[in-house]
Amino acid sequence: MAASSRTITDVADDVIGKAKPKARKVKAEAEALIVEAKDEIVEVAGKVGSGAKGAAASGKDMAADAVHGLADAARQLANKLDDGQADSGTAKAAEFARKAADSMDRFSTKLKEKELDEIASDARTMVRENPAIAVGAAALIGFALARFLKGSGGRDA
Repeated sequence: MAASSRTITDVADDVIGKAKPKARKVKAEAEALIVEAKDEIVEVAGKVGSGAKGAAASGKDMAADAVHGLADAARQLANKLDDGQADSGTAKAAEFARKAADSMDRFSTKLKEKELDEIASDARTMVRENPAIAVGAAALIGFALARFLKGSGGRDA
């Protein structure tokens, strides 16, 4: 039997020499997969973001139409209340309803004309400048929403 002149260190060096190129190849493939995954995540996030913006824009338009409808209803109420006598209580209520309708129409028009980013900026500014009004409006909206949901709950049965 011939004695081998190779030591364990020599064998280990050979294994390491053969493993290094394969490890580099695996590392390069892993890096490529990571880059590809990041690109796909960015693409999906962009699609989700644009879908959410589209839904918000659609909701904005629906809200503007609803406010315009409320303005029309307020005008109809004003016409029913108007009795032709300037000093009567119903004439004052009719005038108030007309002013409210005009304000709602202006708001509806602004809502349709402005972009979502502008509306959000305006809302942030208003909340910073008038926190009490913002809290009151939030409470009023919450109350109205609760009444709406409570009222529509019986129709599903």
